[in-house]
Amino acid sequence: MISIFKAFIKASKGRKVMCITFSVLGFLFYFLVITGFSAQDAESSGSLSLDIAEKLANFLLPFRMQEPEDVFTFANYFEHPLRKIAHFTEYALLGGLFSASVMPLMCDIRDMCNGKARHIYIRISLFVAVLAAFDELHQYFVPGRYASVWDVLLDTFGCVIACFVLYLKSDRKKRKKRNE
Repeated sequence: MISIFKAFIKASKGRKVMCITFSVLGFLFYFLVITGFSAQDAESSGSLSLDIAEKLANFLLPFRMQEPEDVFTFANYFEHPLRKIAHFTEYALLGGLFSASVMPLMCDIRDMCNGKARHIYIRISLFVAVLAAFDELHQYFVPGRYASVWDVLLDTFGCVIACFVLYLKSDRKKRKKRNE
């Protein structure tokens, strides 16, 4: 991660603008994709997750040691956890994309060494938590869907984990460089 910041600092102004522009556009596009999934009515959303659960059940059913059951019954075990994993993963990726678009704007390599990055990642997580809350509020007005505080917490946790991993990775590289 630090090597990315070094390259960013040494880059020309035009390349910096292009880098930031593409990462911000990627973040915005991905958030629109998430919002699009939230805008699906309950039937469409449920059938999409059940289709994925059925494909997973078709794959896993031959490996079961117990008496075989039908695919639909087995898929129902996976449907709810898959939806929660999707929430977590969506917002972990969103947090990573937002970090990629914000970090070059807010700090440079010297700031990474001064401990400013930790505070930036906390702010990123808080901002993504607000986005998750607005997304759940939007979902409340979609027919057959409901807003869940637990989903907001799960979304926020996904972003926090992504930011924590990025922070640890940059901190590890910083320590490694200091020891050389």
